[in-house]
Amino acid sequence: MGFVSCLEDQQKRFESDCHFLQRDIRPGRADGESAKKDALRLLGDAQVCWAKMLIYLDEITLPDFGLGESPQELREQCSELKSVLARTEQESSRVSDLAGLLFLHNQVMQEQLKQECIRRRQLERDFEKMGVEDFGRMVEPFLSKGMFERHAKR
Repeated sequence: MGFVSCLEDQQKRFESDCHFLQRDIRPGRADGESAKKDALRLLGDAQVCWAKMLIYLDEITLPDFGLGESPQELREQCSELKSVLARTEQESSRVSDLAGLLFLHNQVMQEQLKQECIRRRQLERDFEKMGVEDFGRMVEPFLSKGMFERHAKR
């Protein structure tokens, strides 16, 4: 609800309440206490409406409200924002494509890792099997003279 329609609604309500109060105050139509309560209620409502109207008035008369921009300035700002939006959408599309490629690459790498883990476990089993069957044959290449010299240099 905008400022004007809110103010109009409050004005209509105030006028309606005034009409009812004036009708009830006419001689012989209402007792004094009832009319007094209605008048006090109407006065309270009027004070609340006045306070709201002052708040609305302050809001629309603020100096930094930004109504000083011309339609041309607003069109230029809109054009600038549209170009920024277009660049951002392009960048988002590029990043999305890159994320898709990285996802596929990740899947390939995970499959390779899985295969390497399977191969490593197989090699460990083969090594343990060789160690149990013929430990001497397994360490014999490491006991040669050339192997000792090569490892002694390190």
